[in-house]
Amino acid sequence: MSVFDKFLAGWSFRGSRPDYAAGDVLEVMVTGEAGGRGGEGGGGAGEAGGHVARIGDSTLRIEGAPDDAINTRIIVDVESWDDAAHSGRATYRKTVGESAF
Repeated sequence: MSVFDKFLAGWSFRGSRPDYAAGDVLEVMVTGEAGGRGGEGGGGAGEAGGHVARIGDSTLRIEGAPDDAINTRIIVDVESWDDAAHSGRATYRKTVGESAF
């Protein structure tokens, strides 16, 4: 193994479309409301409102977050994830911080 190989050992590129699974626990930044301020459309038949977190090109709808959750960091439990659509649904667990901006 060359010095260059040793230097790069363990490095990888992170994609803009991460994949998650039901049961994953994540810390995310709430970026908007579904169908509202900064949100991803939504509000159609069968679609719940709520908050949204964007992770790269993926979207995670969050149920049960406080009304003032926009621009806060929260912990969520992933309930479902669609690999093809790069979107999912999660449940709010707790708030862990505010935005740094």
